[in-house]
Amino acid sequence: MKNRIHAQPFVMKRWFILPLCLLLVAVACISTGQADQSLLQTQTALQVQLTLQAQQANQGAQETAAAAERTRIAQEVQATMLAEQIAQLTQQAGQVAPTNPPPPATEAPPLPPSSPEPSVDIEQKIKNAKILLFEDMSGTGQLEYYQEALEMGGYTFKDDSSAQGWFKDDLLSSTEWDLIIAASESRTKIQGEFFVYLLDHINRGTAVIIEHWALDDLSQGKVAPILSKCGVSLYRDWFFKEWWLADLSVWPLIPDHPIFNTPNKGISLRNFAAFWNDPDQGDLLKISGTGDAQLIAGTKATSKSDHGVVASCLGGRLIIQTFSSHNYRRDMVTSLIQNYVHYTLTNHFLSQP
Repeated sequence: MKNRIHAQPFVMKRWFILPLCLLLVAVACISTGQADQSLLQTQTALQVQLTLQAQQANQGAQETAAAAERTRIAQEVQATMLAEQIAQLTQQAGQVAPTNPPPPATEAPPLPPSSPEPSVDIEQKIKNAKILLFEDMSGTGQLEYYQEALEMGGYTFKDDSSAQGWFKDDLLSSTEWDLIIAASESRTKIQGEFFVYLLDHINRGTAVIIEHWALDDLSQGKVAPILSKCGVSLYRDWFFKEWWLADLSVWPLIPDHPIFNTPNKGISLRNFAAFWNDPDQGDLLKISGTGDAQLIAGTKATSKSDHGVVASCLGGRLIIQTFSSHNYRRDMVTSLIQNYVHYTLTNHFLSQP
């Protein structure tokens, strides 16, 4: 009974060892198969790499041989051409007869230095300009702002005062005026044929300054071609029923414009006093688009295309003012007029050939 009891565990151990051995054998077989497969792949990759290297070496050798062949052919062609040129030159040398050497070249005498053209002195031309003035305030006994401005500026001018007959004669004369000023501030006003004469001078290149407070009455008449050529038209009448309460402030619309800065600066038309006891204080202009007009000053600081009272056009040769000068400070107006004169004459002389 004791022997049977001890034999059973031994049999169980043998059955346990046998499966373990079988498992080890299987693992060994699998590992061996994987190793063989990896070795095969490595050998194949090496063979492919060796084949590619052999092909590249063969291709490089072929290209080197081809380049050497091309170089040899080019050298042979150059040698042949050089030999032909030498033979041709030798043949020509044997045919040309000897000639005496040419005389030594002599240098041409230097050209006289050219004197530069004298520079145009615009300022001198402005001071010597031929200026015609019509200012109808002379008939009122009041101070003539345009006359004073010209005299203070050192200009020489023909003063027709308020004589419309003299003014007409001078407009129709053969004198080639550089600047014509037609200042009609008095309520008598020039009109009609005078604008026809002024347009003729404008078309000939003359600089023109017009001050007129009642263009609304004439805008459909003979002044219309001047307004159209300039590029402005009437916006509306500058009318105040209670003229003594009128706000006549004028604002610069282009503050850096030469009209406000050359030669005089610090011009302001904000301060005013109604000189004319008239509800009609002038006219307001607008840009029409038919010319090169700019509104330089107006009654609304933010409005650049209407409410204008000073316009410049025709390359700066024409200025139209539609407010009455005597409503503003004398020193400011005379400074402004001097700037008008300088600006229009500058552009007049610059436009000449």
